Amino acid sequence: MEKRIDRSVWKRSAHDELFARLEVPFYSLSWRLDVTRAYAYAKKNGLSFFAVMVWVTMRAINAVDAFRYELRGDEVWLLDRRNPSYTYPWDEELFGICGLEWKDGESPKDFFARMKEAEKANPSPIPTAEADEAGHDVYISSLPWIDYEHIAQEFPLDNTDSTPRIMWGKFTEDEKGAKTLSYTVQVNHRLIDGIHLKQLNDALIGAINALEEY
Repeated sequence: MEKRIDRSVWKRSAHDELFARLEVPFYSLSWRLDVTRAYAYAKKNGLSFFAVMVWVTMRAINAVDAFRYELRGDEVWLLDRRNPSYTYPWDEELFGICGLEWKDGESPKDFFARMKEAEKANPSPIPTAEADEAGHDVYISSLPWIDYEHIAQEFPLDNTDSTPRIMWGKFTEDEKGAKTLSYTVQVNHRLIDGIHLKQLNDALIGAINALEEY
């Protein structure tokens, strides 16, 4: 269950106040992520590599408390979970956006099945403003045609925006068969520091390794 944080005892209250002075307290970081096992799992089980990566991302995001903080005006809340809001092909050029509830412990196979059902039921490629604001989301997309070095994503000029934005690019393969891609995270510095990005990276690696359990 989500809970409101008591600012008087919240250890990063001063850090939040520091970055709250900025109109744009957002920053992004890209790094190489080894997805060899994730790709192999997707191929072995007939799943979309993108879907497997969304599952990996959501398992990791929800494992790190800092990524579940949400600013609501002057209040800070700790969510019980975040849900994915991801892009998918709508037609040959346009993309759609689909939201889905995250279920802890769900297998990648069941998650992929629910993704396909949600996409088929999606009435429009772009959610309404009300729907866009309804869920505690993580915005997820990919750029599978380009192995980029870094990318900056769009954001509102609202320094309380707490939605993590995740993107990854085309994977490359080295001479030993290892597959890596550029993985980008854009966050609000009021809530998330570099140490939390390190924790997310550790959780991503853990989630990829955990695929073997399913």
